[in-house]
Amino acid sequence: MPRDIPLRTVPLLVALTVTACVGGAQEDGDGESLALGDEATLTVVSQFGDTPALQPVLESISAAWEREHPEVSVDIQYLSYDDLQKTLPTTLASGSAPDVFDYDASESTLGVLATNGLVHPLAEYAEQYGWLDALPESVVERATFDDTFYAVPRSSEAIGLFYDEALFAEHGAPAPVDYPSFLAAAETLRDAGVVPIAFGNKDQWPSSHLVAAAVHASVPVDEIVAVESLGGDGVYSAPAVQAAFEAARGWVAGGFVTPDFNGVSFDDSVKAFMTGRAGMLIEGTGVTPDLIATLGPDSSVRFVPFPMIDPALEQQAAGGAGGSWAISASSPVADIAADWIDFVHFSDEAERAWLEAGVLPTTGYDGAGADVPALLRQNLEVVQAANAGGGIGRWTAFSSSPLVTDAWNGGGQSYLGGDLDVAAFTGSLDDALAEARSTTP
Repeated sequence: MPRDIPLRTVPLLVALTVTACVGGAQEDGDGESLALGDEATLTVVSQFGDTPALQPVLESISAAWEREHPEVSVDIQYLSYDDLQKTLPTTLASGSAPDVFDYDASESTLGVLATNGLVHPLAEYAEQYGWLDALPESVVERATFDDTFYAVPRSSEAIGLFYDEALFAEHGAPAPVDYPSFLAAAETLRDAGVVPIAFGNKDQWPSSHLVAAAVHASVPVDEIVAVESLGGDGVYSAPAVQAAFEAARGWVAGGFVTPDFNGVSFDDSVKAFMTGRAGMLIEGTGVTPDLIATLGPDSSVRFVPFPMIDPALEQQAAGGAGGSWAISASSPVADIAADWIDFVHFSDEAERAWLEAGVLPTTGYDGAGADVPALLRQNLEVVQAANAGGGIGRWTAFSSSPLVTDAWNGGGQSYLGGDLDVAAFTGSLDDALAEARSTTP
């Protein structure tokens, strides 16, 4: 995603008639699927229609693969995510889909397609290429449905804490290395007349990121996944989750966030941080390219893990995967597609190129040899710390079902604004979650 906008959910596949493995664009003379080494055309659809700057990166990496496989012609097409979600389910069901497609890995997106038999299982290829050894468990789990691995998540996204080191020094605020120092810094900035945390919730979804930081600093990831999954049995009204919600609202009550935040857009809140009118920003790694482009690679902005409220927890973070490489169930070139995915995602050449373009790896790649600004390297360190600790959890209220997302958008402003208490808000989320779970096959 270009800037950590939460997972956009694909509409329910209205009247979707599933005919998995219908037809196919290419076959050899005997009607058999083509193997690696055969002449073929590999069709790829990417959601980089939303991020044109990444298109030449993908094309360059793919061209390197083609040089090793001159018998294959790779045809890459770019769509916006909105256009992709409108067209892909239909093309998959008709058997005319691209061989490889780039889709968000969540239950309400890729999971719907996979459980309807429209996506090629990848367990055989994962074993052949060693993908499961290269990917952290939390990443593998994100693309696993009904105990089957279906896609390779292509980028990591995590919510952490941006802060302006120069502004902190000017006002004597302590570096936010743990939760007590985070609160102390917020109090210091507030008392100096500086907004401690830039926050705008006019767009509704940013409230989920603010609360997600508190939830993932308070509740173990496995318990969070149980809440944020249709197959889980967790609820938002669980005492630990409610306490985290209340912690986030405590930041509002303490005067730590932008005044009148429900009338402030996300873009304006980020601008306030970039112009020194706020000392901190609780957001995801997706805003880093904008920060670097606007402030330059040598700015005083730093990015650190959001500190654990519960000090007994290992470091973890809210977040997800920005898209994933999957293979159509009807593709007659699945073997070729898997080799292409292996190269464009896991090769040393590809991992370095993606990181230098601002895309954080889903593997354990440490950035060795990559030429990147300090802020981007800090992003990588935050993601690695979470994956090495408790893991990267979920986008709060945006991972399981559009019903839950709608309930959040309808209540998040009222909750943080003080017009809805925590029991009523979490109760409304639980009602939406229960409805979504009751309609899940």
